Amino acid sequence: MMTFDFAPVVRGGYKRFLMLPACIGLVMVIALHVLGYPGAALSLFRGFVLGLLDTVILVHGIKKALPYEKDPQRGLLIMKRHRWYRILAVSSIIVLLLRQGANVAGVCIGLLLIHIFLLFNLTIIAYQLNNEGNVKKGERNNGK
Repeated sequence: MMTFDFAPVVRGGYKRFLMLPACIGLVMVIALHVLGYPGAALSLFRGFVLGLLDTVILVHGIKKALPYEKDPQRGLLIMKRHRWYRILAVSSIIVLLLRQGANVAGVCIGLLLIHIFLLFNLTIIAYQLNNEGNVKKGERNNGK
């Protein structure tokens, strides 16, 4: 199994992490709405927004922990604290939606889907980083 250093990607900002999952989610919401399921589209949209919020909190925690490479315990404490921020944010919004009588099953499906899209996106980024690493090492034969 290969390992990848995502630190340069995280330092670069959230854009690379969020754009592809957000675009795929938006296309799915629009498709559901056009197909005549506006309630499901709204519920899925809420789940996608919740998933993107969760991802932003995750990436922010990673950015906060990056300066502590020499002291991994301190970075680990920061990541654990951000894990609780993520759990509190998602659970409180789901409880609020339950109190409003919203379709929470669709929200949870949207949350799950946005994380699946994020994993696909991270796989694509890892593949690109691997190819960039191969080019820098000179493993390509200049088109031969």
